[in-house]
Amino acid sequence: MRRHHLLRAGMALILGVLTVSVPTAAQAAPDDTVQATIGGYPVWAHFNNPAAYDSKADNTIHLELQRLINAAPAGSTIRGTLHSLSIDSVANALVQAQNRGVTVMVVLDGKNQASTDPGIGLIKQLTNHKFCSYGGGRACISTSADGDMHTKMFTFTSTTDPNGTARSNVSWFGSANMTYTTGPNSFNNTITVYGDTALMNGLNANFNDMWNRKHYSGNDYYDSASGRGYYQATAADAYASPEGSGQTDTIVTRLNDATPDANCRLRIGMAFITGGRPGLTSLVKRFKAAGCQIWVVVGSDSDGGINVTESVYDDLLSAGVKIRHMDMVHDKFFALYAKFGTSYAYRVYTGSQNWSADALTDNDEIFVKMAPETGTTHPLYNAYFNHFNDAYDNTNAVTCTTSNYPCK
Repeated sequence: MRRHHLLRAGMALILGVLTVSVPTAAQAAPDDTVQATIGGYPVWAHFNNPAAYDSKADNTIHLELQRLINAAPAGSTIRGTLHSLSIDSVANALVQAQNRGVTVMVVLDGKNQASTDPGIGLIKQLTNHKFCSYGGGRACISTSADGDMHTKMFTFTSTTDPNGTARSNVSWFGSANMTYTTGPNSFNNTITVYGDTALMNGLNANFNDMWNRKHYSGNDYYDSASGRGYYQATAADAYASPEGSGQTDTIVTRLNDATPDANCRLRIGMAFITGGRPGLTSLVKRFKAAGCQIWVVVGSDSDGGINVTESVYDDLLSAGVKIRHMDMVHDKFFALYAKFGTSYAYRVYTGSQNWSADALTDNDEIFVKMAPETGTTHPLYNAYFNHFNDAYDNTNAVTCTTSNYPCK
């Protein structure tokens, strides 16, 4: 990633009434790839930043997914979920993997089945592929008429890491679709975790439920009481949608692990924000009222304005949350420095969930809570900090106020 801005000086100050330092993030390497160790496992984060390429395509993420596919050896298994596909080289890589003896299994949102894109034609050459639908919906698990299979996830029983080292039990997830518009041409993020068997097995359990099109009464797939729809591991925990309407909020419950105070720093990168998650809006306002500094960057709607429901926009700005509008933001992440229990830590939350009711109750989605980083070294958090600033601090980003909606 290209870095254009130094961290704010205030991030290095010591608050007079406390002995805890406000977090700083070191300057990241000048590319779109960052390595970290999370929970003892090697992790790579990859980012698309089209603004670094004069708003042209940043191919980092899909080229990395292709590399993972191409490195899968004969006899191994690839499982993948595709919300949308028009990058034909990804589909071709999957077909070539099958041809060399890899078992390839892919589920796709049902809208793709009628597509005439050559990439979909290639997907149809896979022995194991399914286009999901239920009634008028396009999801695998969800029974909602508005449901999408929106998960962006792949697992590999065997492949290599970016250094060429052979790895097993590999999990890949994030925000990027395999289309140019919401892939290389947009701000996106993905994480690959190597070697965490429990995480891969959990994601595979979610994949298997999608493959088998398992449905549940009340569209209530995520159920903490039964252990269904969530997968705990060392490097990360993953939480799947849909959840029955009117129950909990996947994101709120996870962020509630933190205790906000004056040292807290929260950065949110989001494609769009609707009024359908009032619990999440309330949590962000509560964090701000407790002293947490909060910045949000959001992408555009079809009219070129910020893609935020006006009532939520006004609510957050009135609470003191800083919001900027930047075109082509497709991320869905939270980068948080806060107190967890009795100590402070750096934590990244990512996946496919937008700040919308559909993401919680109608779609097949995953939300992933990475294990925390502590101490003076926190490269994963730093990477997301810098990726956030690539959009938020961009010269084309617009500062939002209560008087300039839709902030364009």
